[in-house]
Amino acid sequence: MFYFISDNKYPLTHCSSGKLINNENFIHSKRNLDTFVILICCEGTLYIAQDDKRYELTPNKFIILFPFHTHYGYKKSEGNLSYYWCHFRITSAEYKLLNAEQINDYIFNLDNELKKASSDVYILPEYGSISSAARTSLIFRQLLDLSNKKSYSEYLTNYALSLLAMEISQDFMDNIIHQNEKLSNTNCKINEIANWININYNSNLTAHKIAETFNYNQDYLSSAFKKYTGISLLKYINKTRISASKQLLLNSSFSIKEIALQVGFNDDKHFMKLFKKFEDVTPTEYKNAYFRKNLNKK
Repeated sequence: MFYFISDNKYPLTHCSSGKLINNENFIHSKRNLDTFVILICCEGTLYIAQDDKRYELTPNKFIILFPFHTHYGYKKSEGNLSYYWCHFRITSAEYKLLNAEQINDYIFNLDNELKKASSDVYILPEYGSISSAARTSLIFRQLLDLSNKKSYSEYLTNYALSLLAMEISQDFMDNIIHQNEKLSNTNCKINEIANWININYNSNLTAHKIAETFNYNQDYLSSAFKKYTGISLLKYINKTRISASKQLLLNSSFSIKEIALQVGFNDDKHFMKLFKKFEDVTPTEYKNAYFRKNLNKK
């Protein structure tokens, strides 16, 4: 998923907007536009893909469609469907599309006062939820009203659209700030997760499972873990498993395949590859070196 970032000192430029209402079997046409598009679902489900990444747009969900990126409907909607839509451009001519890792790095590199540091940009996720549906719907209805009547200034629709973008940005930052607060006590939370991994390393551990267990966003937790420990979540899991395997190599008669299974690896070849990467020797070489050392001491 991508995240759109642009300077909010400049209003977004409204091109066109409306509300689609369809009774049955609607499927979005395939397009590649030179404008941004925001869609906010009111009723039903819109099945839409962007760059072959599929999304289900349900009530109070939104999606940002990017210029020169192909989007299309991949399945017909069933029953009633309605959603707001708006085409817009960027006035400042400069914007960034960041992936999940880049947006987390961006947020972590902000000043300590997160709200203040992020207040001068629009930050729009490619896909997300609207927390205040009533307020967002009101803003969009005002935007449509302004676009359908002759206003004294063409900038009215631009500012109404910009307010909508700031509302979505606020939702996103509130969620990030909440996550940041949950992880602010590093010694407690990250150490708790690391200790949990130390106990459960031999189970089927994944970053997704750990994030789900501790109720965190996977991408955010992975970035936070690396920031505070210096290594990635996956590397920490593998390092813990390799460390446990060294004890088994030195203190048991289990085969390499048995040891791999006992420390959480289903594939002994993958285990041997990682062991070599971490220890610069194979598991067999490590075990033989230890026995030679013991023999030399006798």
